[in-house]
Amino acid sequence: MSQSFESRLGYIFRDKSLLNEALTHSTYANEHKSVEIRDNQRLEFLGDTVVNAAIARRVYLAFPDANEGGLTKLRAELINEAALVKVARHIRLGVELFLGKGEEHDRGSSKPSILADAYEAVIGAIFLDGSFDEASSVVEAHFKEVIGNIEDIGITDYKSTLIEYCQSKMKIIPEMVVDDETGPEHDKVFTISVRLDGEIIGCGTGRTKKQASQQACWEALKSLNNPGNKTSVSDEIS
Repeated sequence: MSQSFESRLGYIFRDKSLLNEALTHSTYANEHKSVEIRDNQRLEFLGDTVVNAAIARRVYLAFPDANEGGLTKLRAELINEAALVKVARHIRLGVELFLGKGEEHDRGSSKPSILADAYEAVIGAIFLDGSFDEASSVVEAHFKEVIGNIEDIGITDYKSTLIEYCQSKMKIIPEMVVDDETGPEHDKVFTISVRLDGEIIGCGTGRTKKQASQQACWEALKSLNNPGNKTSVSDEIS
């Protein structure tokens, strides 16, 4: 484990053995049975619950007018393997993992399933080492760094709304163009524009193409003076 990992993680462990366990893949533990090394599967089980609870609480507080169905949908959009992998890569978790020789040879440190499971294990370790509030704060900070403010994301599908509006009002389909892509592979920022007949009517940026396109479509709807764009996210998911 590198000395800078806890800094990237945003948490200093009191019991370093918990962190080592969280970083130990089953293949590594199987190759070192003589020293009774524990793999991270139990911590992964615990961390899965902690991550879900942390994001569920954040979503609940961020959208006080949303009903159960809307909250469930938003949580599902935020918590999935792809999101966990982005967070894991953001904190460069892969380089810290203890993998068996075969898994190392197969570049296991970059495999989505291994990264997602290891991230949950690390969060489970923080929960045991500290508290739910400490683990939750770490999860919220990571998701904000990678995905952005939860309040700004919402679940309104502005892209579909824009396409339907343009088709019905102008008989034309808007074009989404990726104008720029900056940053390292694990921490990219995308810039996307929406165009009608070659004219830019909206621009957006985000850490994912989906987030950038949603923002761009929102701006396009405003520029087209669509009355529907005044509906709040809370209204949309109620």
